[in-house]
Amino acid sequence: MAGMDARASLTAEARPEQVVFGGGTVRHVDPFRWLESDKDGDVMGWQTAQDQMARAHLSGLPTYQRFLARLLSMGDADDMMLPTFAGGHYIRRFVPADQDLMVVELSDTPTGPGRRVVDLNLLRAGEPLQMAGYALSHSGRMAIVAYTAGGREKPVVQLVEVETGRILSQGLPSERMSNFVWLPDDSGFFYVSMDPADIAANRTLFRVMIGRPAEAVHERVEPSHFYVRPVVAADGRHVLLFANHLAPRPEFILDTQGDGVWKPFLRDVEGIFRGDIVGDRFFTIIDDGASGGRLVSIPLACPAQTETWQEIIPPSDAVLANVLAVGDRAVVLDFVDTYSRLRVYHRSGVLEGEIELPGRGLVNRTGSFFSFFNVTNTIARGRGDQIDFLFSTPATSPAYCTADVKTRALTRVTEPEWTLDAQVLDCTAVSADGAEIVYHIVARRDLDLSRPQPTIITGYGGYNVAVLPGWFGSRWAAWVEAGGVLVLGHLRGGGEFGSRWWHQGRLASKQNTFNDLYAIAEDLIARGITTSRHLGVTGGSNGGVMAAVAAVQRPDLFRAISPEAPVTDLLGRVRDPFTMAATLDYGDPSDPAMADILMRWSPYQNVRDGTAYPAMLIDCGANDPRCPPWHGRKLAARLQQAGGGTLPILLRVHADAGHGTVGKDSQTRQSAEVLAFFAEYLGLTP
Repeated sequence: MAGMDARASLTAEARPEQVVFGGGTVRHVDPFRWLESDKDGDVMGWQTAQDQMARAHLSGLPTYQRFLARLLSMGDADDMMLPTFAGGHYIRRFVPADQDLMVVELSDTPTGPGRRVVDLNLLRAGEPLQMAGYALSHSGRMAIVAYTAGGREKPVVQLVEVETGRILSQGLPSERMSNFVWLPDDSGFFYVSMDPADIAANRTLFRVMIGRPAEAVHERVEPSHFYVRPVVAADGRHVLLFANHLAPRPEFILDTQGDGVWKPFLRDVEGIFRGDIVGDRFFTIIDDGASGGRLVSIPLACPAQTETWQEIIPPSDAVLANVLAVGDRAVVLDFVDTYSRLRVYHRSGVLEGEIELPGRGLVNRTGSFFSFFNVTNTIARGRGDQIDFLFSTPATSPAYCTADVKTRALTRVTEPEWTLDAQVLDCTAVSADGAEIVYHIVARRDLDLSRPQPTIITGYGGYNVAVLPGWFGSRWAAWVEAGGVLVLGHLRGGGEFGSRWWHQGRLASKQNTFNDLYAIAEDLIARGITTSRHLGVTGGSNGGVMAAVAAVQRPDLFRAISPEAPVTDLLGRVRDPFTMAATLDYGDPSDPAMADILMRWSPYQNVRDGTAYPAMLIDCGANDPRCPPWHGRKLAARLQQAGGGTLPILLRVHADAGHGTVGKDSQTRQSAEVLAFFAEYLGLTP
């Protein structure tokens, strides 16, 4: 193992410290709490040594250069983002082929010549920059531009005159902010503060009037949840304030042509609501009495009177995701056996028909296979009666599509940049409690799946987020091309099968997420597709938690695991307000009952001395505020201390990277490292 000869000398010093949680009901000895500090020279020195060792090892693996060359040749299909229509222009955000950082162009057409209005490549400040937002005003005269440096989530915010590029103002009185939404008359905009101090004071929604940005005013509403999201409705008159990104509900409504005061809307009605205003009614998906959702229309005049609601789509086996209003029609996106479907309904509630998609795949705004349908609508209004979206399959990269909602005719504006000659299999496994778990296998068409093959399982299983069978990105396309097998598991905690599926994999039921993963692994082995010596797991963020847990709970089942941006000390996160706010699916370690549950599955606390663990590549961003790198440091140190096996425990901490945000070149090298790691320890020889 090249580069691993210095491993023993890098073992972190154990400094045992007694820690208590749950009001003193849960106690454990924490040997590496000292590694939580980012300001300690010893900690940073140890992290640097670990990172250098890991980089040397990974870049020296036999397949690293081959994967790197292939990824570089595949271009930027993964970076594709849906052009959005606003202010009379199409807004295109992309990374040019000959540059590293994102640009923003405005154009009269989605694919025609454009005028560059933002170029992060011209703003270099010694560290990579990332776009945090571009919000064009309704008139198209002004734009809010936000960008971050080095992966940190404290953006520079500028109000810009679009025609001249002149900066009208810069800065807002909040350190972390998102969701910039213009008022319909362009007199100002809203933003949402994610600063822990604002959250603690119940101050999250702010209004900024043009000419007075430094005087941003906290909007006096009392949402039931710290996370809020203002949305301008399709009628261009109302603003709906959704609370809770996990279980959204429009708790307040603002009539901008009225008295300008927020009024309660569905504040006291139970359930999840996702929808838009069509005429004088709110067309919405609601999970009340339907885990997969049902579509109802609610009069704006009396929303709390449920007897006035009209059911348009009754409960079914499909999972309703989004509603988008276009004129007198509502377009509904749902998932049928995890694959996307689009249907058009008239405002009267009559089904007009289905928009025929180019195959079985995923409708989304980005090239990712993650669908954050609770947070943002995954289809967008285009020009006139059009809707715009990206469509991909497990074998084809995203294509830009439009559809006319009146005729339901679909136009594929662009063709997929990449097509895999792949076989896609839809399978099921049975979890520990008898639940049926759906998963998909993607492999080269000529690969013999009757013989064990190097196989990687990925998944998420959290936050009511759906991971769906679409394009899995160039990283995994390269893996499949080289003869590896990729498996996507739909784990409980995710949103693929409705709200019940989500609740069955969170809080006190979180163990179900991990049991579902093990059921898929055991089913793959039983089918003869792989063996435990050829089986790996990976995931990012909450999926990184899943991967880290799998390594500790079932080291017998997997040969290699790569948690990316993981939280590994689920109890210790109580010491980080930002991480606590972002991990609502896990429960509060201050609560005695939850502290006891977390103690049973938190990866860091459950490492056992003398156990042979899988090969590990723990991958973190140095400036990640959501899943800070100390979680990776602590797990790596504890696994190395356990010392029961011969496989490497590697820690990579990417400088100038945040929560999954790295520069294009760094991202490509990171993917090559991950692929070379799995190829080495799962036995893939391309």
